[in-house]
Amino acid sequence: MLGGILVTLALSSSVWAIDVVKFRGDNGITEATGKILVQAADGGVLLLTPVGVLLPLGSSEVIEITQNDLPFQAATPKEAATYWLQRLPKNFEVYTTAHYVVLHNASRDYARWCGSLLERLYNGFTAYFSHKGLTIERPAFPLVIVVFATRQQYIEHCREEVGDAIERIQGHYNLETNVVTTYDLTGSNGTATAAQIARYIMQPGVQQTITTLVHEASHQLANNSGVTCRWTDTPQWVSEGLAMFFETPDLRSSRGWSTVGALNYERLQRFRAYLPQRPSDSLATLIRDNSRFQNLSTAMDAYAEAWALTYFLLQQNGQAFITYLARLREKSPLVYDSPEERVEDFSQAFGDLRQVESEFLRYILRLR
Repeated sequence: MLGGILVTLALSSSVWAIDVVKFRGDNGITEATGKILVQAADGGVLLLTPVGVLLPLGSSEVIEITQNDLPFQAATPKEAATYWLQRLPKNFEVYTTAHYVVLHNASRDYARWCGSLLERLYNGFTAYFSHKGLTIERPAFPLVIVVFATRQQYIEHCREEVGDAIERIQGHYNLETNVVTTYDLTGSNGTATAAQIARYIMQPGVQQTITTLVHEASHQLANNSGVTCRWTDTPQWVSEGLAMFFETPDLRSSRGWSTVGALNYERLQRFRAYLPQRPSDSLATLIRDNSRFQNLSTAMDAYAEAWALTYFLLQQNGQAFITYLARLREKSPLVYDSPEERVEDFSQAFGDLRQVESEFLRYILRLR
């Protein structure tokens, strides 16, 4: 993302002043304000903007950096909505909840249902980690969710951002923009009423579809509540494992995410199907880099193993997992660990890899 030696700047928002970066962009010379998180020796920067966007700028793009005396402040929900509405089709509307800004051209009822589902996730997610002893931060930036009326609109708008993978997914979270984007999953072309949504979620097999929204929102919530950090090197097995740990919704509960920690049977079945051909170094390859997630032929098994490992560690060694997460958050921005460093971090947190492997498999095989 940035070349040269990285210089990490102070990350305490209480003392941040506003940085003003003049740079060459697609539309000519422009300015962006925010806080520089990292400055490379060659002049490149990573800028965090008031709406929560991470803006990487190479040395050839940066023209001038100045600073004013005003304190850095995150955008309000109204300001965030205004910013993103300017980048969406003109027929989008705004629906806000306690923690979320839902931008949609789907029906108001569908936006309201999404907001309710996400608030339940927020309550369960934060309560779970608070109970584990992790200090949960209130998100500094509004949590923005974009909901298109149709799948086709979603694909057309996001193809440049996601690439051809957009054809295979129902929603995504973007680390740089900090936004979750999806579409009306009921297939009603954006006209779903509350009654139609209620009937839809009772259909067999629908829960897995809804899981997509919860999974992507869990990524967003983890990165905005202090569980993980967007600009440090979080192993993919950790980020995906956490999202899968929370992804199975309890659609009957109006009081919160009452099934946090419940078995994710789809991931469990996939992992058990993988076991007969699972290599002896499977755990090591999962931990040391992200390559298994990037390969279509190995990705589904990697996801299943990441869920199984995260489930095992949180259930059986939760405090060590919380300590491990803290270690990951404290790493320098944009500095990526070697495979050996990743394995060493894991071993320091949880013990000898062979012993963890033995206990992990024994535990997963007992699950019913």
